[in-house]
Parts: sequence; C-alpha cells; structure tokens
Amino acid sequence: MSGHNDVELKPTPGDRLTKFFRRSDVIQSTIFGVIVTIVFVILGGKFYTQWMPEIMSTDMKAIEKLMVVFTWISAPVCGVVLGIALYTFLNRHSGDTPPPDGPATRTNGPIVLLWSVVTSLLALTAVIYGITELNSSSIATAKNAEDAMVVNVVGNQWVWSFEYPELGVQSHELMLPINRAVAFHVTSVDVNHSFWPVQLGVKIDANKLAETFADTTPTKLGEFDVKCAELCGLYHAYMETTGEVMTKADFDNWILEQGGHTA
Repeated sequence: MSGHNDVELKPTPGDRLTKFFRRSDVIQSTIFGVIVTIVFVILGGKFYTQWMPEIMSTDMKAIEKLMVVFTWISAPVCGVVLGIALYTFLNRHSGDTPPPDGPATRTNGPIVLLWSVVTSLLALTAVIYGITELNSSSIATAKNAEDAMVVNVVGNQWVWSFEYPELGVQSHELMLPINRAVAFHVTSVDVNHSFWPVQLGVKIDANKLAETFADTTPTKLGEFDVKCAELCGLYHAYMETTGEVMTKADFDNWILEQGGHTA
C-alpha cells in the first residue's frame, strides 16, 4: 500500500546549488578561474603599472590608480570566462568518432541568480568608484581654477602651438612649471585633432570653431611627449612635439628668453 512517503520531493534551490558545485567540470573550471583571477590581480597591481607611461602629474597618478582598481574589479569575470574556456579546451573531444549527445541542458535558477548578483555588485562598484573619482577631479579643478596658469593650445595640420596669454609667449614646445596647476584651452584652426600630453594624463579634443578645456598639475621634473590622438590627415603620425616640466626658476628664465614677462 502506497502512502505519502512515496512522493518524490523536488530538490530545493540549496540542493541544486550544492549539486552543481560538486560536479567535476565545475570544480576544474573553478580552479582554473581562481588561478586566472589571481594572475590578473597580480598583473594589475604589480606589472600593469610598469607598462603605462611615466607618471608626471596628478591626473596621470589618478589614471594609474583607476586602471589598477578596474583591473581588479574585472579579474573575477575574466577568471570565470577563461576558466570555462580553458577547461573546455583541455577536455575537448579528439578522434574521428563523434561524441555521444549529452544530456539536455536546463536552466539552473540559483546559479543564474548568483551570477547576476555578483556581476551586478562588481559593475556597481565600478560605477560608484568612477563617480567618486570624477567628483574628486571636479573639486580639485574648482580649487585650482584661480591660481591655474592658462595655456592656449592650437592644433594645426600638423603642428601644435602653445600660447601663454598671461606671460606674452608663443611656442611650439610646451614648457610647464612644476607643482603649479595648468588650465589648457584647446582648439583647432582646421580639422579635428586630439591634444595628448602623454605623461601628464591629459587627452582632449581640439575642434575647429570650439574650445575645450582640461587641467592638471605637473608633479615631476623632466620631458614628456605631446601627440595628436585623432587621425587628422596624411601626416597625423608626425604631429608631435616635446614638452618639459621645469623648476619655477628655469621656467621663468625660459619665459624671459622667449621675450615674455614673468608673473
């Protein structure tokens, strides 16, 4: 005589989750994923920064920090994807005989929910961190606005021109004093360019009939590269010059040599 004990109970979400993580393919993929995640965290924290341009300003330092944090945030996602790919590659079918059909694939609700929650938290972390950094940058810009030295930047196929309106100097080289905020007013006289003083961490469009703005504070003495980061014609690759971060005394001497006057 059959009773209620013969009724087969459906597995709970917890049972399905436990069963899923006990599968050999999931265990191997997880191990591969953890290894890949650790590798990317180490690359982001130790080596990635060494491949970036030299840090010569507050903006470049902020960019380095941002890239490291975003690499860490994306490392788990990359670990899962590459872990599954690596497991699949190592366990791929070989030989002429086709493999038998596998069991039907069904949606695993708890896993879908877990993956959605984790990736949403990672994305939310990136958004909050990015907004915080943008707000900090805006506050720093407003704080330095009154004391910033204005440099007018003009793009012209295929050279850069720099004007120091407060000091009465024009040049094709960008010279800046250390530890003083600089406000770049950028435009173009022909096609669209992109003003990119590489080691200063600034990149902004130079558009005809419009003026864009960027600012930074140089923090390290030495030379830096100034390039165009937007295809602007036949000799785009040659639209570059050099700049230098100087001591205040050297900068004042350079201004006087160019026929200008010190502030």
